[in-house]
Amino acid sequence: MPPRRIEEEALPEKLNLSVWFKIGKYAMRHWVFLLISLLCTLFVTFYDSSFVPVMNAGAIACANQIELGEQVVSDVTELVIPVTFIFGIKVDMPFAAYVTSMGVMILVRSVLIIATFYATNILSMHIMVDLRRDTFAKIQELSFSYFDRNSSGWLIARMQNDTSSIGDVLAWALNSILWCVFELVFITVTMFSINWQYSLIVLASMPVILTITPIFEKAILKANRTARNAYSHYVGYLAESIDGAKTVKSLAIEDASCEEAEKITEDVRTKREFAGQLNAVFQPVITLIFTLMIALVILVGFRWLNNGRVAIDVATIILFISFVNGVNDPLTSIAEILSEFMAAQAGAEKVMQLLEAKVEIADSPEIVERYGTVFDPKKENYEKLEGDIRFEDVRFDYGNGIEVIHPLNLHIEKGTSVAIVGETGSGKTTTVNLLCRFYEPTGGKIYVDGVDYMQRSLGWLRSNIGYVQQTPFVFTGTYAENIRYGNEEASQEDIEKAAKIVGIHDFIMSSKNGYDTFLEDGGGGLSQGQKQLLSFARALVRDPAILILDEATSSIDTATEAEVQRAISGLLKGRTSIVIAHRLSTIVGSDRILFMERGRIKEDGSHKELMEKKGAYYELYMNQFRDLSIGEQVKAFEKDIEGQNVDLGKPLKDE
Repeated sequence: MPPRRIEEEALPEKLNLSVWFKIGKYAMRHWVFLLISLLCTLFVTFYDSSFVPVMNAGAIACANQIELGEQVVSDVTELVIPVTFIFGIKVDMPFAAYVTSMGVMILVRSVLIIATFYATNILSMHIMVDLRRDTFAKIQELSFSYFDRNSSGWLIARMQNDTSSIGDVLAWALNSILWCVFELVFITVTMFSINWQYSLIVLASMPVILTITPIFEKAILKANRTARNAYSHYVGYLAESIDGAKTVKSLAIEDASCEEAEKITEDVRTKREFAGQLNAVFQPVITLIFTLMIALVILVGFRWLNNGRVAIDVATIILFISFVNGVNDPLTSIAEILSEFMAAQAGAEKVMQLLEAKVEIADSPEIVERYGTVFDPKKENYEKLEGDIRFEDVRFDYGNGIEVIHPLNLHIEKGTSVAIVGETGSGKTTTVNLLCRFYEPTGGKIYVDGVDYMQRSLGWLRSNIGYVQQTPFVFTGTYAENIRYGNEEASQEDIEKAAKIVGIHDFIMSSKNGYDTFLEDGGGGLSQGQKQLLSFARALVRDPAILILDEATSSIDTATEAEVQRAISGLLKGRTSIVIAHRLSTIVGSDRILFMERGRIKEDGSHKELMEKKGAYYELYMNQFRDLSIGEQVKAFEKDIEGQNVDLGKPLKDE
């Protein structure tokens, strides 16, 4: 098999603060949980970084006083423990007060840790849910052109994976940063409150940590991402190999396939090993720096203790040894947190790209004020749509400057059935997409009932159109629910009426639970024809003023197609219908047939008129006629030629 190409995800060079500021607004929506987390973190870091170290130092100092004879007690309850709190506040605490305060603080810390985890989890969940809600709503607003440029896989990745990782990173990393900052503040203030000379020695390691850690973290992040990409390459190759196993065996290339697999797995091993080596080096380097600082604190401390030039005792030396790790741990953690932000930044940028995507087809503020939005429509202001359609000098291109619809002038009177035919790329589907306002003309005007359709709302227009696409889509749900998607207010009677018209009622009733039969996996148990009939019923239950069938019978067999044609012929009477068809036998009864070529209407007339004209439509019909069997040709001749009173001027067999 040819080697698969895998594109490595680019690593951001720097933190994009503007993106995280925008994402951060989602956290601010739930400021209560953010405040709870902040206050709890404030207390817990004070306890861990200041209260516990000075209380322990006080206990060591008390033991030292007893050893030196400065305190003489007969019972432990008589102990007085000297404690120097933050800002140099000195308190001689009786043993009972010492034990009580430690016990109370431990209990309070435990409760606040639970509260911190709870609030942060809730905040993470709210951020994720809000992002998913907003991205989904945004997708409902976006125009067809956006989906032309972005695949469904890309959108699902943004809405599912990226929103989840952003929620976790924003909530937990934000909490971790606050935790680290509070730790550094409390440790620094406490250190300087006790001994400023010692504090400067401890802080001397900060520049080294701040220089080394980001370099290692970025290298480790890049190595891990490269390893993940290599693994993704392996998974893709594995899936392709299994799917193509029969082809591999039929070509007798098992040895080549195994050799390629060996190369890919070796690549995974090499890149994962490199990532592990970087991490293995990083931790010992940081540990070495910590150890050297501890050694320096001990060395300087005992030199000061021996010469007496600086007021210091053993308890203070031990206290500052704990401060070494207390200062450097938050610095290392901050670098790791920044790496997490960097890792999640690509996803955050893509999510914001989706949320900030321009809605190319949108109603003006004046139209919204009158008719509402697609989410909050003012249906009481909707005018009745009659179905008269007019294209005046309509032009269109897909934004690439290549015009696919040239000046198009077309008038479709109310209640007329129009069929559009032509070769692939002639502009048939684009024309109806313009009518539905999935796209808007780049030139000219489209009028519906004599009014520029941009002076009416999108909701008004599309709620009056029934559109059956070439590829039917079945939602997960019951038959009734699938049909009711076309009209949420439809009664069971309306649903069954639509199903009977398209000829799927009997099939539904033959199912175990009738209309309440549950369909899964996009109607995996249904044939393409049955899915299409279901989509027909969904469109018809809307009772639309305009009905559009875009190659809608292409997935239905000939027998079913004939049944559907008979069933819906009565429904099309009295309403405007536009049928895009490949099989010309399905549209011979249309009031008008438009033959399109390269974005222009080349021929316009009834089936009889166009056949007798013997132009482009005639040639297209004859090509399809020749592909039929003898029996089918006889039926087609009786139905489409004699049945339509077509005068070809000479026998068809001589053509």
